[in-house]
Amino acid sequence: MKVNLDDVISAIESVSSEYTYVYVKDEERIIPLESTRVDSWPYEDDEIIILPDRNDIDDYGNMERFIQRVDDEKIREWLSNAIRGRGAFRMFRATLERFHMLNEWYDYRDRCHRICAMDWCEENGIEYEGARYEIEDDYDDSYDDYDADDDWQPEPQPVKAAVKPEYKIIAIGRRNVNQLVFLASEFIDERLEKRGYAKQDDPDEANDKLDQLIADGARIHALSDHGRYVGYSIASEEDGRYALDEIFVRRELRRKGLGRMLIRQLEKDAKEAGKPVQLDLDPADGDTIAFLRKCGYTVLSRITVEKEENTDQGASIDVAGLPFALK
Repeated sequence: MKVNLDDVISAIESVSSEYTYVYVKDEERIIPLESTRVDSWPYEDDEIIILPDRNDIDDYGNMERFIQRVDDEKIREWLSNAIRGRGAFRMFRATLERFHMLNEWYDYRDRCHRICAMDWCEENGIEYEGARYEIEDDYDDSYDDYDADDDWQPEPQPVKAAVKPEYKIIAIGRRNVNQLVFLASEFIDERLEKRGYAKQDDPDEANDKLDQLIADGARIHALSDHGRYVGYSIASEEDGRYALDEIFVRRELRRKGLGRMLIRQLEKDAKEAGKPVQLDLDPADGDTIAFLRKCGYTVLSRITVEKEENTDQGASIDVAGLPFALK
């Protein structure tokens, strides 16, 4: 699935009480449908993804956040008063014009809409084309010599916002799990190759596994690049701890800090749950062990040994795992 980001933004800004915009998966296009005739839409629920509406855009909230980024206290007070009561958008615009900040607001608002569009694409696993959101502190010196009062003159105001990261962590659930299937299949094949087996290239197995994990309450996160999932992790709560069951990043994107992003998300979830992080790994998996050492983990030096029963080859030793814990 793929879209042009500008088309998504245009559709989001065109949503009204009469029309809802949806993305048709098989056709890979965005179309308007009558909001008052949902029952007559020519698509099943699993064939479309509904785009954000004006509540999701939250332009009133964007105005509040814009105001908080204005450094000058007096301008900030004027703008805060303007959005109280009826006619908030009209009064806000008039106040911006007074201080020659209208273009600055439009620029900030457009960036917020772009973020909304990007988040929608990434959360639904829809790959997109178009300029990403990047912002630095902006200064508008067009009102440098504005003199509304004899004893006060506004200074150029920076609008502060964080730079949008190149990659984003996305929570995976029923809604977007299908977009992770082929990546999970790659993980299975790579693990088979490491053990000397042939690839099986079976997305159905990966799909069944992911469905079961979600049903069991596992926490799955994907790493999104322009809506394309390039890595993921699977964690579960067991025996009073947080355990990492799988972590995978596409081969060509390794050693760029992406795996560390997924580990940090695991640690954040564990901290919120008030549980320690402990990982069980194959002792022969030297690459993963080296990676975890770089992330601050240390070996606890415990190996589980098990005797296999009912085998023609007799007894054997099975190394079940190598636990890790945070330093």
